[in-house]
Amino acid sequence: MTMKHVTRQLFSIVFLFILLTLSTNVLAQSLKLPAIISDHMLLQRNFPCPIWGIASPNQQVTATIAGQTHTTKANSEGQWRINLNPITDKGPFKLTIKTGDKSITINDVITGENWLASGQSNMEWSVKRSNNAEQELKNAQYPDIRIFTVTKQIRHNKTFDFKGQWHSVTPDSIPNFSAVAYFFGRKLHKDLNTPVGLIHASWGGTPAQAWISYHAMKKNPRLNKFIKNYPTESKKWADVVATYEANKPQYDIINARVKNQENTEGVTKGYHKPDFDDSDWKTTRLPVKFSQLHENPDINGILWLRTTIKIPTNFRNKKIKLRLGIIDDYDMAYANGKLIGQSGTETIGVSRKRRVYMIPASINNKPNLTIAVRVLDNQRTGGFISKSNDINIQYADTKIDIAKRPWKYKFGHTFTKEIYGRFPRFLRNSTSGAYNGMIDPISPYAIKGALWYQGESNSGDAKYYQALLTSLITSWREKWDQPQNAKNFPFLIVQLTNFRSPSDKYQKHSWCELREAQRLTSLAVPNTNLAVIIDIGNAKDIHPHNKQDVGLRLAYLALADTYNKPITPAGPLFTHQTINRNNSITLHFKYADTIKPLSGDKLSGFFISSDGKKFVSANATINPDNTVTVSHPNVKKPRVVAYGYASNPQKINLTNDTNIPASPFLSSN
Repeated sequence: MTMKHVTRQLFSIVFLFILLTLSTNVLAQSLKLPAIISDHMLLQRNFPCPIWGIASPNQQVTATIAGQTHTTKANSEGQWRINLNPITDKGPFKLTIKTGDKSITINDVITGENWLASGQSNMEWSVKRSNNAEQELKNAQYPDIRIFTVTKQIRHNKTFDFKGQWHSVTPDSIPNFSAVAYFFGRKLHKDLNTPVGLIHASWGGTPAQAWISYHAMKKNPRLNKFIKNYPTESKKWADVVATYEANKPQYDIINARVKNQENTEGVTKGYHKPDFDDSDWKTTRLPVKFSQLHENPDINGILWLRTTIKIPTNFRNKKIKLRLGIIDDYDMAYANGKLIGQSGTETIGVSRKRRVYMIPASINNKPNLTIAVRVLDNQRTGGFISKSNDINIQYADTKIDIAKRPWKYKFGHTFTKEIYGRFPRFLRNSTSGAYNGMIDPISPYAIKGALWYQGESNSGDAKYYQALLTSLITSWREKWDQPQNAKNFPFLIVQLTNFRSPSDKYQKHSWCELREAQRLTSLAVPNTNLAVIIDIGNAKDIHPHNKQDVGLRLAYLALADTYNKPITPAGPLFTHQTINRNNSITLHFKYADTIKPLSGDKLSGFFISSDGKKFVSANATINPDNTVTVSHPNVKKPRVVAYGYASNPQKINLTNDTNIPASPFLSSN
């Protein structure tokens, strides 16, 4: 064969390979829709609703629903978008989307009011972990409330794919859904007598900058600290995401092995049984951490510990308590071979919970009691956290120390922090990561408005929060690019609740500063408002479980401002002050027509200052025009009033006919 023939054959092979590759890429882009365009979806009623997706380049796409048909052509990259005409009727409808080689039908499509709910852990907090959960779940039968949760993902490049699925509200679909969003949507559904769609996209622990696009923050020099290294860092972050997702199957296997479950590897081997031979196990005392028992200080996984106690006669055949203190992260406890208690991912406040398990008399019926504990740690330092005096067995008022006695231990399945399956915290918090992964991909989907419950993770940098939140609101509105009459869609902000040690004094605290940034944003940015929850927090828990009232207060704002219902939507909201010549300051409020003290006949919680540094408790009087005048006989030429300005303010009682508290404020702002 001549060289010429060889060259021709090689050329033909290469050409065929290129042709097949191109054909494969085109086929790979046959008609595809984002997850949010799927069965049971809710379209915004009386509104042009975008439908979009991917097809082969330049391919014709046709969409049909409710008697209307639209046709467009995909661009050179296969992207296409169709705007459906407004639909007035509720439905249900079928939405059919076709190309030359594929047809997709979306079933059970209805119209109603769509709201997006986003933020961090208090927005993510589920119905099943909220107050009165059992009854709430039992009553959750609302076929016309549709819910969609955007699966968590961080991205630092343009993405089309995300996961999620629409559901009607049932006892099976609602337990893990955002409680705040659900209680908000339920109130709207009942009061408006219309279907409601709730799109939930939140992630515990995330700061505001994670939810804002890089390009939006570039517009405000004040936010430069959050983006100055973004072009370089974002490439590194994208690589970490790719590596994590490539290893995800391995993480899933690890997580399946180490979670709390009945038939664990250790149980199969009998580690929990009294007659198990632990003579080759090592010995320790409690409390103890994983890092103290293993040569690798970064070890995570499973640690079994067991000890056998001679039970005094006055304890025997009695129901007794086993106290193990706080354990990091999860545990399963056994007595004489029987599981007596466990704390796992389903346990509310597990990281702060002191383990107290009851050992029934039917188990505690032998001269010896064998206690075995399976401890699971999935990140950082695991083990027993409490002091030794928290670790004992107890009957009536008598306690027997079990911490200082010998405990045999053996590691089960272990892994290091380099391969643990939890998503890296620095990546979760990365600038624009949540925006790129969870907001940008859904942004064309027509919505009525947005709910925002976030701020805890920005309290350390509260001075930047007003700029961050303003950038977030304006950039989301620009990205959605809705028609002019809905361009500035309603944006409802939940103000941080009361938390930490109660105080009836003025405090210069980061949570106060962040609440103030939220209040100022709600007054400065058009079509925003503030849900005040300064009375329903928990001093010891950053995640208060009363999400019903949070949802209701957001709903009141929407009902009044968006749906024009004749109600007062909130407590008094300070707007500005007038400094008087008689050494007093007069305060002006929104929602002040029925201003009053919540309790008693005098206002309390006000402080006044002539320099903004030293504050004293002040006298406050309601005037006939529903303003409030504040003064103190020893403060001359006052300049500033503070109200409820503490992390967990006490004795604040300014309200109106709603009985919802007034927002804390600093009048100099």
